[in-house]
Amino acid sequence: MAINFYKIVSPFFSFFKFLKKINRNRKRLRNKLFEKKFINSSIINLKDASLAQNISNFYSNKNYFSELCDKYGTDKGYTNFNKKTPYGWKPHSYSFFYTNLFEHCRNDIKLVFECGIGTNYSDVKSNMSSTGKPGASLRVWRDYFSKANIFGADIDSRILFEEDRIKTFQVDQTNISSIKNMWSEININNFDIIVDDGLHTHDAAITFFLNSFNKLRKNGIYIIEDVHFIYLNELKNSLINYNPEVVILKNDYVNNHPVNDNNLIIIRKT
Repeated sequence: MAINFYKIVSPFFSFFKFLKKINRNRKRLRNKLFEKKFINSSIINLKDASLAQNISNFYSNKNYFSELCDKYGTDKGYTNFNKKTPYGWKPHSYSFFYTNLFEHCRNDIKLVFECGIGTNYSDVKSNMSSTGKPGASLRVWRDYFSKANIFGADIDSRILFEEDRIKTFQVDQTNISSIKNMWSEININNFDIIVDDGLHTHDAAITFFLNSFNKLRKNGIYIIEDVHFIYLNELKNSLINYNPEVVILKNDYVNNHPVNDNNLIIIRKT
């Protein structure tokens, strides 16, 4: 009597598919619970008067910062959410927030640093895919802050470059000695803005912050981008002595796709 192998194994495959679906839904529910928890309890602190004045335009994609994001190919913002991106995923909506945070003082910003240039080598964690554009966000900062010098750093030395008002350096943000060596090479201690768009883990963010916050001038702003809900609370608590502000960004566009890491932590140096 012939044995129908497919009939024998088919129930097992169906069962494994069922378990996979349950696991997927469980992860989705867990992230939704994280999201709901933090939207209800997080500090969304809009201290600057300019933010209060522009709150009605907070989610407008018609701003210069968003246009620059499209021009250079960074995932910090967009003008058309449905437009194909060079990195392959949907962009964040930071450009809306940054416009309201910085528009009033664009001409006053002189020094900006960002960790994470955006490597397009797939052998590096948190890469921007093979079609990504290294240095895209640095060029956005340079054009947006027309009087500022922009400094960037990345663990991948293959993508370092230098051009008008932009200099880049190598750094491993998980290694204290590497961070200190980088700052020694830069030799500047009064940055207006420092942005961490690097490895996107709790430990990497803490290590870089504790060894970089002293490079920020008084009243300067430190920004940690892409903070996933999974470690958002842990990171906020680790930084509690620095009065962190948690900013969870949502708008009509991103409501229709996962926004688990469309979050920022802002720390102002007083």
